[in-house]
Amino acid sequence: MYQILSSVLRRCFKRKREPESEDQNEPRKVLVVEGANEDVQSNSITRSTSSSSQSGWDHDVFLSFRGEDTRKNFTDHLYSALGRAGINTFRDDEGLDRGESISRELLNAIRRSRISIVIFSKGYASSTWCLDELAEIVNCKNTIGHTLLPIFYHVDPSDVRKQSKTFAEAFIWHEKRFQTDMKRVQRWREALTEVAECSGWDLESFANGYESRFIEKIVEEVSCKVNPSHLNVAEHPIGMESRVDDIKDLLNLGTSDVRIVGIYGMGGIGKTTLAKAVYNKICDVFQGNSFLSNLKESSEKHGLVHLQEQLLNDIFKTNLKICNVDSGVSIIEKRIQGKKVLVVLDDVDDFENLHKLVKKQWFGQGSRIIVTTRDERLLSQLEVDKKYKVEELNHWESLRLFSWHAFKMYNPKGDYSELSIEVVKYAGGLPLALVVLGSFLKGRAIAEWKSELKKLQRTPYDKIQKILKISFDSLEKTQQYIFLDIACFFVGMDEEDAIKIFDGCEFCPTSGIPTLIQRSLVSIDYQKKLKMHNLIRDMGREIVHEECPENPGKRSRLWFHEDGLNVLRNHLGSKRVECLILNLPEQLKTEAFRKMKILRLLQINDVDLMGSYEHLSKELKWLCWHKCPLKSLPQDFHLKYLVILDMQHSNLEQVWETEKIFNNLKVLNLSNSKSLIRSLDFSQVPQLEILILKGCTNLKGLPNFLTTPHLKSMNLEGCTSLVEIHESIGLQTGLILLNLQGCENLRNLPSSISNLKSLKTLVVSKCFSLAKLPKRLENMMALTELYMENTAIKQLPSSFIHLSNLETLSFRGCECLIESPKFLRTSRLWTLILEGCTRLVEINESIGFLKRLFRLNLRSCKKLRNLPSSISNLESLEILDLWECYKVEELPEQLGNMTALKSLNAGCTAIKQLPSSFNLLKNLEDLSFVGCEYLMKSPELSETSNLFELTFEGCTSLVEIHESIGHLKYLGSLDLKGCKKLRSLPISSTSNLESLGNLILSDCSKLDKLPEQWGNMKALSMLVADGTAIEQLPSSLGDLSNLENLILPGCGGTSSSWISSDNSNRMSLLSISKLRSLIELDLSDRNLSEDEFCIEFECLSSLRRLKLLRNNFRILPSFISCLPNLEALDLSECTSLQSISLPTRVIGLKANGCTSLERISILTNESSGSLDLDMFTVCESMFILNNCRKLVEIQNLERLQCVPRSVHLGSCNNLSSESMNSVLQMMCKTDYVSSVLLPGSEIPNWISHQAMGSSVSFRVPPFLDGCKISKVLLCIVYAANKEAPALGDEIYFIWRLCNKSSRDQSNDWYDVGRCELIERAPDFDIFEDHIHAQVMAWRDTLWYRRNRIKMRSGDEIEVAIDLHTRFQGRGCMRRIDPQIVEVKRCGIHFGLDGDEPSVRDDDEISESESEEDSRL
Repeated sequence: MYQILSSVLRRCFKRKREPESEDQNEPRKVLVVEGANEDVQSNSITRSTSSSSQSGWDHDVFLSFRGEDTRKNFTDHLYSALGRAGINTFRDDEGLDRGESISRELLNAIRRSRISIVIFSKGYASSTWCLDELAEIVNCKNTIGHTLLPIFYHVDPSDVRKQSKTFAEAFIWHEKRFQTDMKRVQRWREALTEVAECSGWDLESFANGYESRFIEKIVEEVSCKVNPSHLNVAEHPIGMESRVDDIKDLLNLGTSDVRIVGIYGMGGIGKTTLAKAVYNKICDVFQGNSFLSNLKESSEKHGLVHLQEQLLNDIFKTNLKICNVDSGVSIIEKRIQGKKVLVVLDDVDDFENLHKLVKKQWFGQGSRIIVTTRDERLLSQLEVDKKYKVEELNHWESLRLFSWHAFKMYNPKGDYSELSIEVVKYAGGLPLALVVLGSFLKGRAIAEWKSELKKLQRTPYDKIQKILKISFDSLEKTQQYIFLDIACFFVGMDEEDAIKIFDGCEFCPTSGIPTLIQRSLVSIDYQKKLKMHNLIRDMGREIVHEECPENPGKRSRLWFHEDGLNVLRNHLGSKRVECLILNLPEQLKTEAFRKMKILRLLQINDVDLMGSYEHLSKELKWLCWHKCPLKSLPQDFHLKYLVILDMQHSNLEQVWETEKIFNNLKVLNLSNSKSLIRSLDFSQVPQLEILILKGCTNLKGLPNFLTTPHLKSMNLEGCTSLVEIHESIGLQTGLILLNLQGCENLRNLPSSISNLKSLKTLVVSKCFSLAKLPKRLENMMALTELYMENTAIKQLPSSFIHLSNLETLSFRGCECLIESPKFLRTSRLWTLILEGCTRLVEINESIGFLKRLFRLNLRSCKKLRNLPSSISNLESLEILDLWECYKVEELPEQLGNMTALKSLNAGCTAIKQLPSSFNLLKNLEDLSFVGCEYLMKSPELSETSNLFELTFEGCTSLVEIHESIGHLKYLGSLDLKGCKKLRSLPISSTSNLESLGNLILSDCSKLDKLPEQWGNMKALSMLVADGTAIEQLPSSLGDLSNLENLILPGCGGTSSSWISSDNSNRMSLLSISKLRSLIELDLSDRNLSEDEFCIEFECLSSLRRLKLLRNNFRILPSFISCLPNLEALDLSECTSLQSISLPTRVIGLKANGCTSLERISILTNESSGSLDLDMFTVCESMFILNNCRKLVEIQNLERLQCVPRSVHLGSCNNLSSESMNSVLQMMCKTDYVSSVLLPGSEIPNWISHQAMGSSVSFRVPPFLDGCKISKVLLCIVYAANKEAPALGDEIYFIWRLCNKSSRDQSNDWYDVGRCELIERAPDFDIFEDHIHAQVMAWRDTLWYRRNRIKMRSGDEIEVAIDLHTRFQGRGCMRRIDPQIVEVKRCGIHFGLDGDEPSVRDDDEISESESEEDSRL
């Protein structure tokens, strides 16, 4: 403020007179600064109050006007109106003398104003001062984003644009007076022309010339642009933009209706932040706005009257007082009526209170109301127009948000990377948690981070817990019980099963679970499983923990292994315990349960109970006992009230020996109980609804079903010994699902199955012996899904046509099927799959009746010759798959009638040409002719304008592409790979493909040129042209500003190249160097030396992957070190290459077969900024240097910014031992799976357990306190037999583990992990001895993740190695004979870390006290 005053005062003492062209008698303007004393005001600047200074501007609006014309009328009225609206306006008033040009202060005023309003009046152009102002305003518009709004006050815009009438007269004078400075005059003319083209206001064409309405409209629009009512949003609103756009779409601002949109989600998810961001984006288009934040808390603290007052005062800028709530309702309705307003009601929890603030019928057209809440049900009560659920941030958004608050940068610091990922995983995408934890951990040492992470696993952070618990506190008691049960036990359980349990507990789940869902505490996934956010789950568990923090035996629920084990081992249980889980091999006494009289939920997987079962609670509703060692349940086990019995993987031979009746049992799951010979007598379970016997491989039959009238689902999948199904199954009229998949010995289905009137899903897939279905199927009217995949069925019974409700029918792999069924009455069929029916010759003509058919899969129907003409009647068909229908030569002539078709895969067919109607497929999006060797011409595509992906790969007879391809304005991918007869692309039409992202021309060996004009193909991001005859690139290639991947043709061993030193071809290089968005570049096979690259290549700042295979470099080209984002470099088979100096940021190097290579050094003199690496990039990090036989050393390998996942040095026999050791040491520091290949025949001595051959045994050493497995290293020495046959395309070694001391003496083998040893043809001498080591984080092993096999002190463990191979395109792997590839030695080593935060205590294994068991 003082700076403005002093500058104005200086101007008052240095006035200059304006030239004679200005009116000498014009009153002087006065600039006034509001808030200064009156003496100063007479000589200062006037401006209205606003928040412009908060946004970086000194003024909201600068007024440019001709004082003589408008100062005392229109301009003065406009200035006053802007001030009343709170808009900070600069007006150069009457007290200033004029000089030849405007002063620097006035120039600065223009530059520091957000908007300039130029008022063109008849005399405007006669003032050089005004014209100089205008020229500067236009300059600011074009350079700094200044907004220019012209007003045409009693002048025609065309007079301004053309400088006619009074404007022409003014310029006659200016051109005479400024003959020596005509550039200035020309600048004025250009400014006038440009401004006249801008959108503005013309008084004569608006409001019939009424100035008051004219000014009101101007002020309204300026207010929108100035945004005076914006709210403070999060400092770093990561992931906000797309969510704001989603809400804006729901609000549909373009319509005049009144619309309410609800935003809901769990606490801390960012509902309020999102609502603020939306409010800021759209508030400017409304006549009034109000954001009522934290409604729940505000109404409790201050009452509804306060909120009603705030609503009205926000909208009308008044200070209105309201007496009571009822009068407030009346006032709001009257005042708001007819007004277009925006209202946001944040954190609403009461419908009645909401209606005392807003009702839809009160608001004027175009109004919008946004409501945020945790309770979705409230939005339904409010009858909102649209709902929006705020989802969690994804991993990368979460990592960025957390990193900003923890490190003040968008990526974690190097040493904190893994810990940051752990925190992000814990937060589960909840913005509140990410911000709170980031701020909490900021500036702390790594040891503190690990300690705090360990605490979080047991106790949630207070600030997060408090906010999340608000939703829990609002629940009713039974709803709280349901919530706590789910949080502690049932996350991942089938919703229907949970409902049955809660019904048995009398918790009213049919209303309780929907309430939890509506309040965003629980969700149901696509598999109908209960889901809960980790932090919501932890909040619930903490509530239980607080019941009695010191004594777990007095808590209602015990889910944590250590707590449950402590209570049971020490008999600390009490009558308060309702639920308990134990999931580890333990031997316990039943007496430990004696005091738990109301125990209703019990899970004791892999537990052996000793003693009388009388001690267990008689109130059990759910018993989950996987790996139960009993052969049958004992008589003294009272399960009268049991609802669900889950005994998967048990040793049961029969369920009960007694004849008790279990009237409440509804679900029985005995899956994978391989000893089960007899299933239970169904008369004992009269209420049974779900029976699961999946994988009971010794079960030979089932009893009759006379006494189970309530059975709804029966799963017998994988019961391989099952021979027949009892005829009484026909009595199960309520059965909905019958799954017999994999019942290999089942030959027939009982005829009574046709009586299953409620059956919706029947699965008989992989019943290899099943050759037919029952004859009478007509009663199965409810059947919607029928799966008969891989059966011996040859044809369907005639009664099949009566299955009128069938929606999905699959014959996949039915190689005996000769003819398709008739479809006369199956008009509801949605999906028909005949894939792999290799004997199928024809499709029945009745397929044309399937008016609703959406998908037709005929893949690999290798004898199918034609499609029936009636297929053209499938008006709803969107997906047609004919892949590998080798004998299909043509498509139906009326194919164009299938107007809904979106995807057509005709790959590997004998099609030669397409029907003329093909062009009528207007909705086609994906079209593939891969491998159509007889196709000579592409079809006309002028009408298929929605086509997005077009593939002609391998069409070896294709000669030309139809010119109509240029009409495909949405085409994103065009694949012409392997079109060996294609000579050219349609030049004019190809360049019109504005949306084309990928163009693949690989192996188009006769294609010798590209279109000259590429300017319109702005979206092109990938161009692949290897294997073509192209010799020169068009110069316009450099115009492809979005090109990211460029793979160019090699020169095929000739010396000529489009990249050479002559001037014409040098233009090709220059074109490439302009591609600033390029991410991948392939210049392989170009006979290039390091001197042939132009310096412009240093400008490829986005380049991440560079391939220079088989070139003539001796050293790396210098430009490589200047590429700031380069990550991967391939120099394979550059046989002249002698040394490589590699930037530390490069994380992937391939140099296979660089036979002259002697040294690799990692540069140490470059800046080491942190890399922004995504997980995919890290997975691709590797150093592959096989067959570099002269390689002696690798220097400074430890300086790489990212440790490679693979380092392969096969046949690098001259490599120094120091370099080999540095490789091993580096790889052992990784926290992810990594592998090392080295020449040699000895496993390092420090690997603790090793032996000759392909297996090694050891005993687990005694536990040491605080030690946990951190990593495991697996190592082999191997070589191939020189006389061995072909090894296949890929070779893997698989590690298996067996605990020889396991309690159940099963001696089962489990996968530890697998690693790819060789890919395709080996690029090193596989017949020499090599060491292959794999390092894995313990938590990443298959052993840990899938099987959770435990090892105890003293257990005998055997680890064995199997080698497997897989030939490309031949499916599964097969084992390699040890005589072909011999494993000569193997070893295993466990690395320990006492501070590993992510490994639980129950996963411990300790190290030996000996030196050989030292940590990695």
